[in-house]
Amino acid sequence: MKRFILDIGMLVIMLVTMGFHFLPQLWHEILGLVLLAGVLWHLWLNRRWFSGLGRGLWSRLRFSQSSLGILLVLCFLLTMGTGIIISNHVFRELWTGVALHRSIFIHQLHIASAYSMVILGGMHLGMHWLGLWQRIKRLPLLGRLEHHPSLRFWLLVLIGWAGVLASRLDHVGDRLLLKHIFGTVASRLPGAVYYLLVLCMMALYAMAFYYWQRHLQRRAAVRKGGKTA
Repeated sequence: MKRFILDIGMLVIMLVTMGFHFLPQLWHEILGLVLLAGVLWHLWLNRRWFSGLGRGLWSRLRFSQSSLGILLVLCFLLTMGTGIIISNHVFRELWTGVALHRSIFIHQLHIASAYSMVILGGMHLGMHWLGLWQRIKRLPLLGRLEHHPSLRFWLLVLIGWAGVLASRLDHVGDRLLLKHIFGTVASRLPGAVYYLLVLCMMALYAMAFYYWQRHLQRRAAVRKGGKTA
């Protein structure tokens, strides 16, 4: 239960920090440090995963899952590192040089890595979706989806569409290409709408990775069945 609360807490904080234009810069930096503490705790709780990387056979599924985990950690470290360099409050006494602190490239890299973290974080949620669903389906409204496949299908379509819309309105592709974006349609939306769109964007990639896992699992089952036949 503690891990589930930690995971939900990290998700909420990450969503809030993505709305940096709604927050005072000081609070953006403080929440970033809170997220860092949560991620370090999460990594400590799952430290056996790292020690197990050198053992066992590597299937395509395991390679996909492990690569995702490593990329997510590296992306988070890049986000934190660039955030510390350009900090104007919490780490302003940390001398990194005026050139680095004011570097447009470092600012763009910070934003690009943050959006990459949202995408990879969504995929990470998709990887663990079955376990998460066992907990959240206890909620009254969500639990009903399990018994209404058609409603669940159209809800997923709506969420996917909203995720694509969020990516377009916030120029996510341009941000990932390190283009300097001054303002977007998404940044002018009400805060609640913006956060909902970012959540849908994460859900879009969660669905993509979830179904990619199922595809790999089916292929592995077919190969295994062919060998035993």
